[in-house]
Amino acid sequence: MYICIAGKNKCAIDALKFILPLNKKKIKILALPNHNDKGRDGWQPSFRKFAIENRIRIVKIKELYSIKELFFFSLEYLKIIKVEKFKTNNLFNFHFSLLPKYRGCHTNFFQIYNGEKYSGVTIHKIDRGIDTGDIIDQMKFKIRINDTAQENYLKLMAFAITLFKKNLHNILNSKYKLKKQVLSTGSYYSRGSVNYKKMIKITLKKSSMKIHNKIRSLIFPAYQLPKVNGVQVQKSVYKNNKIYLIENNNNKYKY
Repeated sequence: MYICIAGKNKCAIDALKFILPLNKKKIKILALPNHNDKGRDGWQPSFRKFAIENRIRIVKIKELYSIKELFFFSLEYLKIIKVEKFKTNNLFNFHFSLLPKYRGCHTNFFQIYNGEKYSGVTIHKIDRGIDTGDIIDQMKFKIRINDTAQENYLKLMAFAITLFKKNLHNILNSKYKLKKQVLSTGSYYSRGSVNYKKMIKITLKKSSMKIHNKIRSLIFPAYQLPKVNGVQVQKSVYKNNKIYLIENNNNKYKY
């Protein structure tokens, strides 16, 4: 049996940590980092670096196609999986939304931008569609009114690992049930549906809540911070129908 963890960041590393004790003769563990992981830690630790340090074999996706006894787990793996090329059907993805809502890309951003009260992680079989496979399990959590995109992403990673640990044994022993998605009740966003560089300039022309949601959906210091009146904002607090903005220089003002 082979188990391959594919993806990035702490969630992929934590999944690999959890299965390291299984790395025996009968179970071989493989790692498939994203193409842009150069083996150096950034705001998140490098999955490639961790695999190398723990002597886990790093593979290219083409090497996996011919392995019949393969269990493949995607945790933030960036490329679309072409199931027809694999000889196994044990292909699983951890998607950062409560499917069938928010299939595709920018799931974390859109959930906050749209003012969702709940988020979550879904584990599903990978099929020929984009996040359309049958659901195995989901975990749901509340999005607090002032949570930023980066804060919510950290929660998504943590819940993904909890879901991984909860379901791994049943998946490896084929003791799980599948639930078909009703795609008509969901939503989909393409990779090109958001241009963060254009969106970071905020104009105060909408309702307070819509502005608040837009600002906090763009607060992800590792990648960008929104600008209000030309000044970067690192926190937006909504209270009593007012927005209290904390600028990057720690100045505060009320909208």
